[in-house]
Amino acid sequence: MTLQIAAGMVPIVIRARMAAGVAHAVPWGISLDGLLASEIRENTKAAARAAGTDYTPYSPDTVPEDLDLPLARCTSDGADRWHWAATFAWPEDEVPGPHVQYWSARPDQQALDQMSAELPALVSERQGRYRSRVMPLPLTVCRHLVWRAIGDSAAVAELLGPIMSIGKKRGAGHGHVLSWEITEHADADPWEFAHLHPNGNLGRTAPPTCLHDHRDVRTGGEGQMGLRPPYMHHARRTQVMLPDSGR
Repeated sequence: MTLQIAAGMVPIVIRARMAAGVAHAVPWGISLDGLLASEIRENTKAAARAAGTDYTPYSPDTVPEDLDLPLARCTSDGADRWHWAATFAWPEDEVPGPHVQYWSARPDQQALDQMSAELPALVSERQGRYRSRVMPLPLTVCRHLVWRAIGDSAAVAELLGPIMSIGKKRGAGHGHVLSWEITEHADADPWEFAHLHPNGNLGRTAPPTCLHDHRDVRTGGEGQMGLRPPYMHHARRTQVMLPDSGR
């Protein structure tokens, strides 16, 4: 195990008290490092808009920069295959599901006409890019979402404090966070808090080398996935052990 832990960083547990369900695309929960990186990114955008300057957007043609998060780093695989010492969200006091809602959308013919110089007499709602949709939205309903990490608790709290909702379809009321709570566990096992859910399963994407001395840890198998934010960028994808979302 190789953890780069800066001064003031300790094992911590972050708990978000939820109003209801949270929606996410993948089988496992939302990453803590992704949340923190997103908030830093939004703060950077807001500062640029206030100053009347430009900011550099993410591009598939360039390798994204690594933002300075208030978390330790796990560098056991060496080179560029390091990750932040933080897990993905774990649902605490979960209400057994499945819980599925549906959302619908249809093209606004008048808006399309205003945006385009040429349009057919009618844009089909039955096929093509602008077809109508009715889509399922799986929800995780729980009282709390829990993350484990090694980091600076005050700095993490400052970044998380303004976040009022997380996950998908936030505008529809999903993922509303009532409050954040962070507790320090100075005597905890650093490797465990950097990698595992409270039930002992693998709690984040990690290189196989991270588990060489922990072969009894239950995982979600091996596959291609992001190792650190931005997780969906192709430059972040690599062969990793996947988290185990089983309860």
